[in-house]
Amino acid sequence: MKIKTKLLLLLLFCTILPLAVNVFVSFHSINNRLKNEMIAQYRSQAERLNQSFELSIRGMDNNILSIYQTAELYNFVTENRNTGEETIARQRRVENLLKILTHSLNDFSNVYLYLDASNQMFKVNAKYLDVRNQTLASSDSPAWIEEAKKLDGNLVVVRNSIHGATSEQPVLFVGRSIPDVIEKRQAGVIGIDLGSTYFQNMLGKDFILENTEIRDSDGTVIYSTVNAPLNSGDQLEIVSAANAYGWTVATYLSKEKLQEIAWDAVKPTVLWGVAFLLAGIVLWLMLSRQISLPIYGLVKRMREVGKGDFSLSGWVTKRERKDEIGYLELQFRSMVERIEELIKREYELKMSESVAQMRALQSQINPHFLYNTLTSIYSEALEIGADSVCKMVKSLSAMFRYTTDHKDDIVTLAAEIEHTRNYLAIQKYRFEHRLEFRIDIPKHLEEAPILKLSLQPIVENAVVHGISRKGQGTIVISASEEDGRMIVAVTDTAGMVDENEANRLTLHVRESGSLGTSVGLANVHKRIQYLFPGSEGIEIRASQGQTSVSISWKAGAAS
Repeated sequence: MKIKTKLLLLLLFCTILPLAVNVFVSFHSINNRLKNEMIAQYRSQAERLNQSFELSIRGMDNNILSIYQTAELYNFVTENRNTGEETIARQRRVENLLKILTHSLNDFSNVYLYLDASNQMFKVNAKYLDVRNQTLASSDSPAWIEEAKKLDGNLVVVRNSIHGATSEQPVLFVGRSIPDVIEKRQAGVIGIDLGSTYFQNMLGKDFILENTEIRDSDGTVIYSTVNAPLNSGDQLEIVSAANAYGWTVATYLSKEKLQEIAWDAVKPTVLWGVAFLLAGIVLWLMLSRQISLPIYGLVKRMREVGKGDFSLSGWVTKRERKDEIGYLELQFRSMVERIEELIKREYELKMSESVAQMRALQSQINPHFLYNTLTSIYSEALEIGADSVCKMVKSLSAMFRYTTDHKDDIVTLAAEIEHTRNYLAIQKYRFEHRLEFRIDIPKHLEEAPILKLSLQPIVENAVVHGISRKGQGTIVISASEEDGRMIVAVTDTAGMVDENEANRLTLHVRESGSLGTSVGLANVHKRIQYLFPGSEGIEIRASQGQTSVSISWKAGAAS
């Protein structure tokens, strides 16, 4: 895939992905916030509408009570006479009271007065204020009459269909029964009916709620503005709390409508995102020419170099660039020139290598001369009976042979101890009784692997910087094994360093980057860490007048 294609993909990824995430998050955030706000608004409207119904019915009840509690109405309902001038005059007065009640109900309800004794029904038309009087058969009696009688004069709200009503919608009856306190019976019923006009006026007056249902205490719909069946999966139902009559107002909020509003809110973000994407593509076209063409030229020259052409013929830079690509061209040209120079010097390096091999062969001849010389000294000392000289020469010869043997870097602990023992034997001749040494190595650890020439430098430091400075002392070499780690400690009783000096020396040995040409503690520490990965190496401690230098390594980690 070419670089300019990768740049285009990167541009599209860095533009489209954030845009899509932003649109997705913004859309859902706005949709959720809008849903919560509209649910709260619709619920508040439904609560207020439900309370308005309650207050409206209470107001109607107060209007009913204004004539319900009059003696004129009570006497007319409880009196059994149906003829006579006084009865007719009383009926006219009651009819006027019913007309007054009807006029106070804003022309959307009819007023009824039912006389139980004669099965007469007086109805005042809300529109024309005319009074109609008819006798009802038992089968034609509205159901609300019996419901009102059951409550014995208390307010009753009954959903029913009133006989003779012109509205096709269900009608609500609000009224009270009129009890005869002397005869202990229900003498009649007075009330009003509420048709669909009442609910339309209530909804259209102060409330704008689409798809609204008014339900009674049983959940039966009293009135509804829902014109078509609603899909419950696409609608949010919001129901108010019940009022004093058990009514609830339910409204439906369209999810699709919420999504349309949310989308309108995020649409400008999408348009701006597309505009930025188009601008980015234009910048990509310009930038790709500035980056791709020089890189293609550099790749072409790399291929020529890969085929062995280091002449750089025809490589002419149009203009010197100050950016990273210009730096690459400059460095590549410099690298090719250096490679060409190195090729020319290859013959000289091969000649130097031959000379080095010859010198290495010469260095292998020198130890044989020294071995022969020590053997001659040993023979002469043996002939004259110089036993001490014989022992010193023999120990020195064994040390020299051990040191110049380059076959292995890792030897057994027994071999390293033997080499150290020869060194101490030679020093014993120098210090005599002033130097004592003891080697405490468990039998089962003698075959353990150890770094070659690791103990003798430590013992030498103890002799040179400890015993010789104090004048006398004892050196103890001990070994142990803990948690898969081998620990060999060299302890001297000279006690020439304190605890702080020991810590400083340990830090110096472990952090020293220069090993030098001599075999020192830093050399031993670095070699242990190289040949036994994960080992702790050398640690120096001082306690109670003694100095202890220990080597710790993982016995099974030899590389």
